[in-house]
Amino acid sequence: MEKLCNMVDNAEYAKIVSHHFSDYVLEIMANNSRELADRLAHTKLSNEGVERLVKAYDSNIITMGDLLHITNYSLVSGGSEKYFNDYFSSIAAGLDTQTASRILVAAKFEDWSYNEIYSMVKSGTYQVGDNTFVALNPDVAREIDKLGIELFAYDKTNDFYLVKDIEQTIVDGDSITFSRSALAMKINEMRSNPDWEDFRNYIAEDMEDIEHLTVDGLVEAYQEYRVEELNIELSRKVDKNFEAFIQGVRDQGVDEAISRCYEITVKTNIQSYIESEPADINEEQYNALLSSENPLDEIYSVWLKREYLKTYDDIPKAMEYAADSILESKKRAQAKDNETLSDKPQLPKKKGGAR
Repeated sequence: MEKLCNMVDNAEYAKIVSHHFSDYVLEIMANNSRELADRLAHTKLSNEGVERLVKAYDSNIITMGDLLHITNYSLVSGGSEKYFNDYFSSIAAGLDTQTASRILVAAKFEDWSYNEIYSMVKSGTYQVGDNTFVALNPDVAREIDKLGIELFAYDKTNDFYLVKDIEQTIVDGDSITFSRSALAMKINEMRSNPDWEDFRNYIAEDMEDIEHLTVDGLVEAYQEYRVEELNIELSRKVDKNFEAFIQGVRDQGVDEAISRCYEITVKTNIQSYIESEPADINEEQYNALLSSENPLDEIYSVWLKREYLKTYDDIPKAMEYAADSILESKKRAQAKDNETLSDKPQLPKKKGGAR
C-alpha cells in the first residue's frame, strides 16, 4: 500500500481504499502506471468486475491498453460489466482484444448488445473505433448514401450532423451511424452481387419512400428486379426462336404457312406476352426456360398438351408448366446418373499399408 500511496494523491488514495479492492488488485495497481490507479480509483465497476479484468491482464488475455480503455469508460457507470462473459468468450474464439474491448465499451452506450455488435462488426458492415461509436464501414455507408437514404455522423467533437457529402465525411474520419443494422448488413451482403450496382441504381430511381426501406422490402425488390432481368433475357431468346420459326415457314411457302396458322398465332402471342411483361414464375423457373435451346417450342408444346390453355392470359401458366417440365426432366436425369454411378463395380482396395 505504501508504494500505491506514493503514486497517487491523498484524495485518490482515499477513493482506492473505499473500494476495498483485494491485495492482488492493489499489487497490480502499484506495479503499473498512475493512469490505471486513477481510473480504478473512480471506477463504477464492481470489485468482482475489476478483479476479473485485472486477472485477464495479468494472465496476458488482454493488454494494458484494453484494461485502460475499459476502465476509462467505467467512470460514469459500470454498464459494460454485464457483457463480460460474452467479451471473454469472443476473445477465446479468436477476436482480437482491441476490437473486443471497443465493442464492450460501445455496448454500454448503444441499444445493441455485445453479441449483436460483435456480429455487426464480424460481418464487415460496422466498425468500432477508440471512441464509443459503432460506425458504418465507409464502403457500406457509400452504398446506403447512393440509395438515397439519409445518414448521420458524429464529428471529432461529438457533434451530430446530417451527412451531405459522404466522401468528405469519410475523409474527415467521422463516425457514420445507422441504427437499422439488419438493413445495413443485408446491403453489405448484397453489394457483392454482380448486378448490385444496376439494382441499386434501379431502386434508387424508381422506389417510392426509399427512406423507409426494410430488409423484406429490399429482398422483395431484388427478386422483382431479377425476374424482370431474366424476362428480358428470355424475351431475347424467344425472339430469336420466333424469327427462326417464321423464316422456316416462309421458306416452305404459302401452303405451309396456311397449314400452320394456329401455331403461328399461338407462338406470336407467346412472343408478344414475354416481350411485354414478366410472368408470375420464380427465378428457378426462368432459369429452367433459359436453359432450353428453344424455350418457345417448350412453351408451345405444353400449350398443345393442355386443352384448357386457350387465351392470351393463359400464357404464363404455359410458361410455368414448361419450366416445371424442364426441371423435372433434369431431376430424373440426375437421379439416373446417380443410379448409374452406384451400380458401377468398385475397384478392390489394395491389401497392406503404404510402403
